Order: sequence, then C-alpha cells, then structure tokens
Amino acid sequence: MNTFPDVYLDYNASVPLCVEAINAMQPWLTGSVSNPSSVHRSGQRSRAAVERARGQVAKLLGCQPSAVIFTSGGTEANNMAIWGGLGWPPHGHLVVSSIEHPAVMEPAVALRDLGVEVTFVPANNQAVVTLEAVRAAISPNTRLISIMAANNEVGSLQPAEKIASIAHDFRALFHTDAVQAAPWTNLQPLALASDLLSLSSHKVAGPMGIGALYVRPGLDLPPFVRGGGQQGGRRGGTEATALIVGFGAACARTRAIRDESVARVAKLRDRLETTLLDSIGDARRNGGESRLPNTCHMSFAHCDGNVLVARLDLDGVSASAGAACASGVAHASPVIDALSLPAEYRDGSLRLSLGYETTESDVNRAIHTIPCAVHAVRGAHLEVAR
Repeated sequence: MNTFPDVYLDYNASVPLCVEAINAMQPWLTGSVSNPSSVHRSGQRSRAAVERARGQVAKLLGCQPSAVIFTSGGTEANNMAIWGGLGWPPHGHLVVSSIEHPAVMEPAVALRDLGVEVTFVPANNQAVVTLEAVRAAISPNTRLISIMAANNEVGSLQPAEKIASIAHDFRALFHTDAVQAAPWTNLQPLALASDLLSLSSHKVAGPMGIGALYVRPGLDLPPFVRGGGQQGGRRGGTEATALIVGFGAACARTRAIRDESVARVAKLRDRLETTLLDSIGDARRNGGESRLPNTCHMSFAHCDGNVLVARLDLDGVSASAGAACASGVAHASPVIDALSLPAEYRDGSLRLSLGYETTESDVNRAIHTIPCAVHAVRGAHLEVAR
C-alpha cells in the first residue's frame, strides 16, 4: 500500500465540504440555535440566517428566493417534483428518460406500479436524450416531463432547455434534475425555462443532508412532506439552520469561482483522458463531445471495473466504476446499456471526476497509477477466464 496522500477523483459522487461552508455553519453548530419558526429574538436570528441562505441559492439559479424550497437533498427534491408535478392523487402521463438518476427512476417506477402511465425515453449511444425521442413519447395526456441536465455517470449534457420548450408546447410541466450540472454550468437559463429544478448541497461543496427544489412562481405544487406548515406550507419540517447556511455559502462560492474553475479543470481532464487513451490499449472514452468539463468516463476491454476501483483505492486513487448510489450492483447500469458497448468493454468502466481542488499533481499521479492498475486487473481477469 502506498504512503502518499490519496488522490480524490470522485467529485461526481460527492464534493468535500468547502471552507466557506464550514465557517458559515460553525456558529450554528456550537452556539445557541433556536427554531427558525419561533417568534422570539433567537428564533428570528435563525430565520434570518435561513432566508439569507435561501437568497444565496436563488442567486445561483437567477430566481426569486421565494421560488426555492429547502429539502433533505436532491433525492427528496426529485421525489417532490415527480409526485407533486402529477398532482394528488397522481394522474396524467409522465415522461422520463431511461438514464435518469434513481431518485427520478424509482418514483417513476412506483407511479407506474400504481397505474400511472409512464414512458421511459431511450437515450442514444452517447447517453443523450434526443428531441425527436421526447416528441415521440408525448401524448395528449402528458402532464410532466423530467429530463436531467447532465448525466451523473458519463457527464453527457442533455438538451434540457429545448426539451422544456417542447414540454410547454404540449402544455406539460418540465422538471430537470440539475444536481450534477450545478458546479459546472450556468443554471440560470435552465431555471428560467423550467417549472421545477432539483439541487443537492453536497455536489457544490456544501454539507450532506440538504438540497433544494426550484418551483416556478405561480405553480401550485402540493407538499410532499407534510407537517408543521414550514416554508409557506410547501414542505413540512423544522428547517436545519446549520445545513441550510452551509448550502447557501457553498452556492455563493460556486458563483464566485465557477467560470475560472471550469476552464482549469477542463484542461486537466482533457490531459488525463488523452494520456490514458494513449498509454492503455483497448480503451475507449464514453459520452459525447458535449459533456461536463470535469468528467472522464472510460471503458477498458477484459477488465472488471469494480476490481479496478478497489485496486486503485489501494494505490491511493479514489474513483468509481459508475454512479456511487449504484456501487456494488451486479448488473450494468441503464447508462452502460445505452452506450451499446462491445461485450468485452461492458464490465470495465471507470469514472474519473475532477473538482475545483484537483491539481496538476493529482492528475500526474493518476496518469502514473491507472495504467499499471488496469494491466494488473486485466492479468487477473484473464487468469480467471482460462
């Protein structure tokens, strides 16, 4: 086992908590914190902190603070959008893509099992949902279309704004899971085009356990979590002041450094990708040209991706074989299915996702380590196959 510091290349799974969020949260973790719904001065200080953070999230989206509802994370935000977008009881026709995150796919499957009409739109072999495929899925009864902004596995950017326009042409609502896109793209045009948009704090270097749903002003969305009538009756439950404050600080940081970080990280990603393709035989890059600037998804022939990730971990490089929420699953993900990879490549996927903190040294270390690990895993794979 190596003695060097670990290289973290799994930012699509989670981003380490940034200093700005830690500093913003500290007073609300160690001081006297009151319920933001309380009318006394201490409670109102908490309320002011929550609303200040709501404004910081809203600035990331270019919307009014009142359009932001805090949730327990991206999963709840997606569930709130999917279940709420179909009304209560749920009715109408739901259209989602076949490569959505499980936080969208599982609610869609549950609704289908309850008798709601659901269409899963296939993606092409670059993991992109085409406008033609969406149009073909729409029926006169379509009530909600949900297509992610960027795929979490291969990083492919979806034509979400154009799909939103198509949805509105057919008088349907449009929701987008923008969790993976938030650190890397300007979400303001997409939020303006959407009726519902989901965010997760820990993907923008905020704390885990908090997220948000943007709801277009004027859209009457039934609450998904019912309780004490918090957030204007739209989401029950006492607001987690410390987490919300950290989320707001992380959004402010993202706005401040995103553009310069995107350019720097894209160069590092391209160098990493090109060097690995040149130095490893029978390797291919997945996803189209239009993708997140931090994401490198590759497949290696005759190589077990899960074993490769374990080997890299021993060598001090943290990566993943696919989406973290599906790690350890024996079958290929719907995204891998969409890529239509040759049989010898299907099990050998590796996702390397960089972040704002990734350095030239990190990339050098990965370039040195990954080819040796692939060679070792391939050797073991071929021995087993004999």
